[in-house]
Amino acid sequence: MALAPQQSPGTDAAPDVVAYRTKGEAVAALQAWEEGRAVPTGHEADGRSAKAKPDRKGILVGALFMAAVFGSLLIYIRTTGEGPALVGALGRVEAPWVWATFAVMVAYLAFGTLAFVTTVAVTPDAPAGVLDLCSVEAAGTLFGNLTPMMAGSVPGQIWRLVKSGLGFGAASAVQITRFLMFQLAEIVLGGVLLALTWGHFYAQVGTVMFVNLAIFAFKAAQMAVLLAACLFPDWVTKVALSALDLVDRRNLFGLRSRTEGWRSSVRTQVARFSSTFRTAVRHRGTMAVMLAFSMAQQACLWASPWFVLQAFGIRQDPLLTCAAGSLVQFVASSIPLPGGTGGVEASFALFLGPVFGSSATAGYLVWRLVTFYGYTALCGAATMVSTKPSSPTVRQRMRGLVGRLGS
Repeated sequence: MALAPQQSPGTDAAPDVVAYRTKGEAVAALQAWEEGRAVPTGHEADGRSAKAKPDRKGILVGALFMAAVFGSLLIYIRTTGEGPALVGALGRVEAPWVWATFAVMVAYLAFGTLAFVTTVAVTPDAPAGVLDLCSVEAAGTLFGNLTPMMAGSVPGQIWRLVKSGLGFGAASAVQITRFLMFQLAEIVLGGVLLALTWGHFYAQVGTVMFVNLAIFAFKAAQMAVLLAACLFPDWVTKVALSALDLVDRRNLFGLRSRTEGWRSSVRTQVARFSSTFRTAVRHRGTMAVMLAFSMAQQACLWASPWFVLQAFGIRQDPLLTCAAGSLVQFVASSIPLPGGTGGVEASFALFLGPVFGSSATAGYLVWRLVTFYGYTALCGAATMVSTKPSSPTVRQRMRGLVGRLGS
């Protein structure tokens, strides 16, 4: 993997973090550059760090939300009289397979972290370390699970990148590139699974499959809009400004007073999307690696029900189980409630309930405890980790690795 060309400190360009020995030195150099001061060389940097401070209030809110949803589930089980059957089914669970399910979710976090590492490795002004990027990936899940349709994921990750020492522009650029590859991985892998298993699930649930197809089409259209904004920024800006002109002329929905601010936002955000994407495309090998890591990450989440099935002694085709897992996640992501509450339960019962049979409620409980509650708790803890100021950044580690491989 080729690193981006190094920029020498003291020039008009932002200093390249690879020129400094530690994260603290790189952060100090970038701060000096942003403030217009003389950029220190490696040994002169004072080592100041943008050490992350955990958002304890947000984590507490998330814990309370998860507790409320879990409590509601227990009340539902009790009032429907499924308690004895549930206890009996849970008594037959093979614990090693439950731990294997949790290990798959740890792999999900690891692949997401590696995708961020790949992005930062070619970003000269990103003084983040590996632990910082693990925290960034975890923040996306933690804040995403606390908000409808994962709306908090993107700002949560940008916030954590800024806390790692990146400027807001660099943090947005890194997150946008990662987001694009994550969305592309979801569409590519999800589309392949949908095509391969359409006949099976259409026979099982009938026309309900068209709901999933519509959700998939919406996600594909969303991705197409993002790509259009990156590849054709002038055209996208022109269309958006024309729409705002219409709102302004007719005062649609009483929004005339806000159009000027929106015009400025359209110009800057579309330009940022385009600039970030074009910069990333220059590193085609890096983009391919990011896509591979993102697809592996998606596969981990979608395959998790297969491990739960094994815990109950139920054998099922891994491909069909992974496809069912993707259909469950597609529905859950379209529900305007934190964690996809309501949609995830219904879609699990629809696509995976027949496979679990009489153990469906117990199977859902184990799966949800591990992949949502347990994993969100893990991400809450991971969000609080950070790379020490005295440790190397990702780019510094990559330079060392490339040097060792070349020697």
